Amino acid sequence: MDDQQFNQRMALLKKSYERMESELDPQQVIQQIENEDAIRESHEINNTVPKSSTKWQKHAVWIASIASVLLVGILMSSYMFHPSTSVHSDEEKIESSYEEWFLSLQKKYLEKREKTRQELNIPEQDFRKLSFIGTADNRYNDKARNKKLVVNRMMDNPKYLVELEQEILDNLQTPRELIEQLNTFENSMSYEESRYFFSNYFYSTKDVLQYYTNQLSPYTSVLAQKEKNYPKELNQLIATAKKQYFELSNVGNNFSFRANPIFQKNSPAYAERLHSDILGLFKYLATGSLLEGENLRFSAEETVRILKLYERTLIMDLSIAGLDFLLRDLKKEFENTWLVLLKGTEDMSRYSPEHIEFLTAAANGKYGESMRLTAQFIVEEYNANKQSKTLDILTTKDIWLELLNLRDKVYIETEDGSAGLRIDFRWIYQTEALYNSYITSKDDTILDSLNPMNVVSLFLYAHGKGDQETAKRLLSQEVDLSKMVQFEGMEHFTILYATDASQTTIKAGVKPESVQLIGQHLTFQLGTATTGKGEKRCIITAISE
Repeated sequence: MDDQQFNQRMALLKKSYERMESELDPQQVIQQIENEDAIRESHEINNTVPKSSTKWQKHAVWIASIASVLLVGILMSSYMFHPSTSVHSDEEKIESSYEEWFLSLQKKYLEKREKTRQELNIPEQDFRKLSFIGTADNRYNDKARNKKLVVNRMMDNPKYLVELEQEILDNLQTPRELIEQLNTFENSMSYEESRYFFSNYFYSTKDVLQYYTNQLSPYTSVLAQKEKNYPKELNQLIATAKKQYFELSNVGNNFSFRANPIFQKNSPAYAERLHSDILGLFKYLATGSLLEGENLRFSAEETVRILKLYERTLIMDLSIAGLDFLLRDLKKEFENTWLVLLKGTEDMSRYSPEHIEFLTAAANGKYGESMRLTAQFIVEEYNANKQSKTLDILTTKDIWLELLNLRDKVYIETEDGSAGLRIDFRWIYQTEALYNSYITSKDDTILDSLNPMNVVSLFLYAHGKGDQETAKRLLSQEVDLSKMVQFEGMEHFTILYATDASQTTIKAGVKPESVQLIGQHLTFQLGTATTGKGEKRCIITAISE
């Protein structure tokens, strides 16, 4: 585009602009602006608040401060003197629960107490004197009636009422009911459980036994007669006692009642759930003294069977809190009775064939372990000299020392609290003496007298010497000795222990350095075989590694 063309176009635009009407009136715009300013000033004047004086400002501050203090005080007093509704409600609920529970317990307690009294058939004036009833009454009065104590415990333990009620009512159990508690144990009881059970049973039973025994005094003249001549009242007393597993005992025409819940014919089957090592205490309760003067009350065989039970208990428990006096009596009974047996009795005079046979069986371990070594010395001395210096100077102290030695050096406590036999030089020596006695005489009566532990011990010794002939005499025909792991000597083993009360399963623990050769242990299953005399003897029916 050249200059001429540009000028022509600009002239054309100017003419067009001049022909257009003006759409914006400056005067109107100015007037509108002035009107808007006037309106704004009017609003500012109307919205302006006059400032208060300083005097009124101070009064307002003081009034606000005082109001704040009063408000805080009201809130604090409300908090201090009016606990929250929820806390108050919880306490009321707990107290209400206690009141309801105590009314229920009161009824249960009185009913159970009277039921126990009637079952034992004891008048109230004598019933309340029984120690276990006194304990129950005290716990009922001192604990259950103490509302403040119980409510506080409830806040900490929601189950406290249930536990307290069970504790109080359990104290009212009769001796019969206590024995029936054994049925609540699904499996065999541990030694600790059995010991705790015996302690409770003994203290709940002793006063009842004494009461029944005292009731025999009017019948002294008729007790020695036949039962058919007993008066009705005496028969009722005996029947009542029998329901509690109590038996009438006669020692030298001194009659008394004794507790025998485990060994009598009518004992419940579940009594076998007790640990075998506690049975000595139950047997002592049942039999009392084994001696009448210097003579045995029972046969020698029966007496030593009882002494084996005493031995196990004394080894395990030389001290029980609260029962020390009972153990002292048991210890004394053990010492005195063994001394009579070893020295000879009226029916088994010293060095008679019956006496030597008895000593030999004792030396072989038939009657326990504590007197085994002593019996071996006596037999060896007698075989050499037809008399024994050991027997001549033997005292009850020697017998007790042998038992202590057995506990401290031979027996080892196992995982369940029972005892196992430590296989040390002493035990190996005793087993060697037993082995030599058998292979010299080939007398099968020696094998017939062995208990399960001795059978396993003799087998390990014979097998370790490579004497398969003797080893096979201890096995049933089902056991293949050729498959048995081979080892030399008995020194590879550390302990023998039974896994059950009947000793039908016995394990032999292995020394760490011999585990690769033998395994951690050998397990022996035991049963019985019939001898030529028709008697039973213990044999090994299975062996596993």
